[in-house]
Amino acid sequence: MSVYETLVKIFGDSDGDGNPLVWRPHLLESIDGKPLVTKTSELFFDFPYDRLPENQIVAFFLRPEAVLGMALFYLCSKQPLAMIRDRICFNPKSEGFRNFVALHNLALAVFSAVTVWNSWTVVFSHLLSQGWFATYCDVEGTHWHAGLGAWSTIFYLSKYSEFIDTWILVLKGKKASFLQVYHHTGIIFCMWGGVVCQSAWLLFVVCLNSFIHSLMYTYFFIKTLYPNYHIKSAKYLTMAQIGQLTFGISCSLGFHIMGDTCDTPASRMMLLCLLGYGATLIGLFITFAQKKYTLKANVKKAA
Repeated sequence: MSVYETLVKIFGDSDGDGNPLVWRPHLLESIDGKPLVTKTSELFFDFPYDRLPENQIVAFFLRPEAVLGMALFYLCSKQPLAMIRDRICFNPKSEGFRNFVALHNLALAVFSAVTVWNSWTVVFSHLLSQGWFATYCDVEGTHWHAGLGAWSTIFYLSKYSEFIDTWILVLKGKKASFLQVYHHTGIIFCMWGGVVCQSAWLLFVVCLNSFIHSLMYTYFFIKTLYPNYHIKSAKYLTMAQIGQLTFGISCSLGFHIMGDTCDTPASRMMLLCLLGYGATLIGLFITFAQKKYTLKANVKKAA
């Protein structure tokens, strides 16, 4: 009996497709279950609107103009929100607002943890049953339809809720950093491209990013309720962000090396965008860490 068969025997086949202890929501990214986009031209000029899924919410967020519109709305929302804040004399120190922020952070922490469990279980179950090539390249789409696709789509949709992080800062009267705005804007575009292409490289984005976010939003939740509580390990979150980006970029280079035998042209184009985006994020996170922790060190020395 293989390791995979042993897992199924011990934990059971909870989704009916051989994945032990994994919840696989019934969520299609196209009306026929096949990738919406395989050619690069379809990403920008010939998008197959006629093959969008029946689920109207998913269909809306898979439309390229919807992604662009939501990104522009996010980028343009800070100034109007600040004006509304000033007009209504909003109190960011109120208990109600603090509870809202805490609930927001807790919800994203729990969601990220659930995504970690299900996405990692899907990946390892498929790796044990189908082997590394079918899991890494997923040419036949078995990995995608075993649960990677559903959780990639759900994770993509969740990225829009992270816009609230910036709006919270605006309501507090603080300025959102370029790093945060760039981070939130770029990820929705890259995740959208991966979902419409049913890209297997999303396994690195979903598995790694959900793990980091489960820690990050737990930290935010604690700091919201106990702002004066010092968490010594907080500085390692930035290092973990840099580590997951570096590891993810390194692991996904194989898709370009193997070319058409592993991935479609459209998917590799979106991966190229993700690699560029990830590389710039690494630079921004390093700059952020140097400024933040060097400043703290200098303050301690001065004290």
